[in-house]
Amino acid sequence: MISKIVSKLHERKIKIAQTRELELNTNSSFDEAVLSWMAPEFIRYQRGIVWKITVAVIAAALVVFGYFYDAWTFSLAVIVFAIVYGMVNRKEPKEIKVVVSEMGIKAGYRKYPYSLIKDFCIVYEPPYASELHMRVSNDLAHEIVIQLWGQHPAELRNYLLKESENEEY
Repeated sequence: MISKIVSKLHERKIKIAQTRELELNTNSSFDEAVLSWMAPEFIRYQRGIVWKITVAVIAAALVVFGYFYDAWTFSLAVIVFAIVYGMVNRKEPKEIKVVVSEMGIKAGYRKYPYSLIKDFCIVYEPPYASELHMRVSNDLAHEIVIQLWGQHPAELRNYLLKESENEEY
């Protein structure tokens, strides 16, 4: 029984990977670039030893608090949260290709047609921030952040204002 479930999950994972590979290798009108650049998927912030010790002490205090007040589910939730947080933050950002085309914006394998972009904002404060923020509808993530590494922000802003019927926020 368990081997069947594992087999089905493995087959599903392979099918998803094949679909993604097909999407990446199939050219569409999103790939006809007006502007394009390579950028990290997200910015990974370096946490110092003081931050790590502080978080560990707070988590341990919350677990002890839950134990003494007979709130074992709270303690369990804190432990699970700490484990998940640690697993998620181990992930290194991948370099993705960002393409701005006449159809919309493609970041990695995600495509955002102009019709789904409600509004956008460019944050440009070198050397600290150079980002495109987009509010999109029909997406789980309400605000998408794309790094502008090396892309001229004024050129991108002018093109997006021209293509998008929406205003900058």
